[in-house]
Amino acid sequence: MSGSEKPDLSGALAVGRKLDLILPDSRAVRDAYAEAEAESQPWLFNHVMRSWLYGAKLAQRRGLAPDAELVAVAVLLHDVGLARGGAPDRRFEVVGADIGRAFALSHDMGERRAEAVWDSIALHTTASIAQHKGTDVACCQNGIACDYGGLGYRELSDADFGMKYIPGYTRVSSVDFLYQAPFAE
Repeated sequence: MSGSEKPDLSGALAVGRKLDLILPDSRAVRDAYAEAEAESQPWLFNHVMRSWLYGAKLAQRRGLAPDAELVAVAVLLHDVGLARGGAPDRRFEVVGADIGRAFALSHDMGERRAEAVWDSIALHTTASIAQHKGTDVACCQNGIACDYGGLGYRELSDADFGMKYIPGYTRVSSVDFLYQAPFAE
């Protein structure tokens, strides 16, 4: 697979296995993956996927036991609000959180889990709160922040991640885009 080809979810699960991860494979995860891929530019989708893998690895290393399906859905959908352009009256995190909550409810995840998806997405840029909101929310935020060199990045060694580069989910100038996007007309 070349660096520009993205694996489908089965391929992503295989990448996870190579990293000694057991990632959830349910209808909700498959549909969240498909929605994230359909809604996102390549750089954003790659960020989403790296975030999911980083978060799963950090949870494993720290001995945490989050709701893996909930975390997967939240991380996969965390930037759909950004991909859709946000809303003039709400931050993109809130737009995405509303989408994520509706998605969770439509996939019979239950009210409590849907609220945790909302919290995870709404708080993914606010570590000072997310880290105190419970294991699921913190695990989502950990993986997302880790992709930008934030919390947990130094915990991941090349030996146990073979990463900082994940096959199929390379960086595509995402950091540059994030700095330019708010100022684009």
